[in-house]
Amino acid sequence: MAFNQTAAAPAHKMRRCLLMAFALIALALTALPTASFAGTDTAGNVLATDNDANSSDVEGDLYWAGQALNLDDASIGRDIIAAGESLSIRDCTVGGAVRLAARTIDIAKTTVDGSMTVAGQHVVLNSDSTANCFYAIGETVALRGSTKSAALAGDTVTIDGTVDGDVEVWADKLILGKNARIAGTVNAHVSQDPERAEGAQVGALKIDRTENEDTSTANDIIGGIVAAALSTCFVAILLELVFPRATASAAGMLHQRPTPLWVSGLLGTVAVVPAVLLLIVSIAGLSLAGTLLCAVIGIALVSSAFAGCAIARMVGHNQNRYAMAAVGGVIAGALTGLPLVGDFISGVAFVFTLGYVIQIIWRNAHLKPQQPANTPGLPTA
Repeated sequence: MAFNQTAAAPAHKMRRCLLMAFALIALALTALPTASFAGTDTAGNVLATDNDANSSDVEGDLYWAGQALNLDDASIGRDIIAAGESLSIRDCTVGGAVRLAARTIDIAKTTVDGSMTVAGQHVVLNSDSTANCFYAIGETVALRGSTKSAALAGDTVTIDGTVDGDVEVWADKLILGKNARIAGTVNAHVSQDPERAEGAQVGALKIDRTENEDTSTANDIIGGIVAAALSTCFVAILLELVFPRATASAAGMLHQRPTPLWVSGLLGTVAVVPAVLLLIVSIAGLSLAGTLLCAVIGIALVSSAFAGCAIARMVGHNQNRYAMAAVGGVIAGALTGLPLVGDFISGVAFVFTLGYVIQIIWRNAHLKPQQPANTPGLPTA
């Protein structure tokens, strides 16, 4: 995880985006079925969704997904990979690495031979825990244990433990506790001066002040809107040129049957995260998870242009379709480029496009081989 290769200002945006993604994972996992399962493969790896995974000995890797994990007094031969709403690991030894994503993460009395990479809302590595290196991202991050190196990002980062090497920090607020023992350099990218308790020992402290305020000028905002409008317009015209039936079908579907389209899009958006996670955890579904992720990314990239093109075609169905695609693309791009509401509009466009894709797949799957597709038509004058 190359934290030290990222500029300070973009790091705040990256941190918030990653935090949002992991928060969505944790929230989506709460919707998983309450039924649990566990199994061990021939290589000694364990896959489980039980709320309590109290296996005393796991020879290989432990893969876990669910709502609440309480792992106590366990010996894991290699790695732990887990995601859920809350994760608690206590009195454990891990021979490999630890990868966790959850709303709350609490690690105590645990020894990790490899690296520890965690993401959540509240993350704590307690004073009686050790890891080779500790990478953490969250709203609040506390390093009270010991590690050879660390990279920490959060709104509030607390270091009150031992670090044999350097520490990279991106935070609004950095707290160096009285038990902090840092042999190397703390490179702090912070928006306010760090709080350093009496007794904290730091080899060197380098501060790079960043600002939370949005320093974008009016010209920057207008330039961004224009760029978004032009790029979305180009993509919309390209979609109309390559997939004219799809844009016409989406326009007709939005006019005639909007409810199934929006409901499918909303349900699909909620289901994407747990579906990808379960495929990844199942190991055998890694290729399917990659395919699904690529499909979702592709839909997200063209969703604004597709939605703008379809809506414009529905409104101006008697006009030149390329002209309407251009108009729809410009409007959609300009709206997504607006401050504050742009992300929301992009999300609505994604739900619309995903809903259309789901409806087309569902419809084609239920058509008889000899039955022609019944594509919704555009309204007539």
